[in-house]
Amino acid sequence: MKKKWDNLLHQRGFINVWIIVGIVCATALAINITSMAFNIGTGNARTQLERQGYVVLAAGEYASLDTKIDSIATKADAAVVAAQNAAVAAQTAAAKVDLFNSAEVYLFPATTNLTCTLTAGNTNVWSAWTEVVDNGATTLSSVFATDAGYVSDMLFFLPSDAADGYSVELAYGDSKVTMGRTAFWALADGDIAYVLSIKSRRVPAGETVYYRMQSTGANGATTQARFRYFYE
Repeated sequence: MKKKWDNLLHQRGFINVWIIVGIVCATALAINITSMAFNIGTGNARTQLERQGYVVLAAGEYASLDTKIDSIATKADAAVVAAQNAAVAAQTAAAKVDLFNSAEVYLFPATTNLTCTLTAGNTNVWSAWTEVVDNGATTLSSVFATDAGYVSDMLFFLPSDAADGYSVELAYGDSKVTMGRTAFWALADGDIAYVLSIKSRRVPAGETVYYRMQSTGANGATTQARFRYFYE
C-alpha cells in the first residue's frame, strides 16, 4: 500500500514539474513579446534591421522613391528614342552623301544646241521668281515630273556684265522652298566658265523649280547656265 502511495506522489510530482516549466516558458514568451512590442514602438526594430544591412523606408519615402524611379525610366526611354533617331538621321545623311558621290548624273539643257538664260533684277536686287526653262521651252521641272531628285552643280558662262558679281538661288513649289544658293564673280575675260557645287535640297516629284538672280551690274544682267541633276 505504501509503495502505491509513493508511486502516486512521484507521478504527481512529475506532472507538477512540467506544469511549472510550461508556466515559466509562457511567462518568458509573454515578456519577450512585450519587449519586442516596446522595441518596435521606440524604433529599435528599424535600428536593428539597418544594422543588419537592410534599408528601411517609411510609406511616404517609398512613394517618393517610386516617383523618382518612374522619372528615371521615362528619361531612359526618351534617351533610347533619341539615340535611335540620331542613328537613323546619321544613316540617312550617309546615304545622301553616298548618293551625291555615286549617282548617275544628267544634264539640263539636255543637248548642246540648247541654252538656258538667267536674268538678274535691278542692281543688287533679286529678280522675281521665274521657272527655269531652256530656249526650246523645256523646263527643269519636267525632269522631276515623276521622280524626286537633286541638283548637284551649276555651270555659268557668257555673263553679260564682266567684272561683276552674280548670286543665284533655286527653289521649288508655290511657297518657294529653298533648294540651294550659289554665287560667282565674273572676271573681265568673258570666256571663262564657272562650275559651282550647289548640292540642293531634295526636289519632290511633280514640283515646279524656280530661280531668282541678282547682280552688281546693270539692271537685267544675264548669264547662261547649265544644271547637273540626279534621281534618288
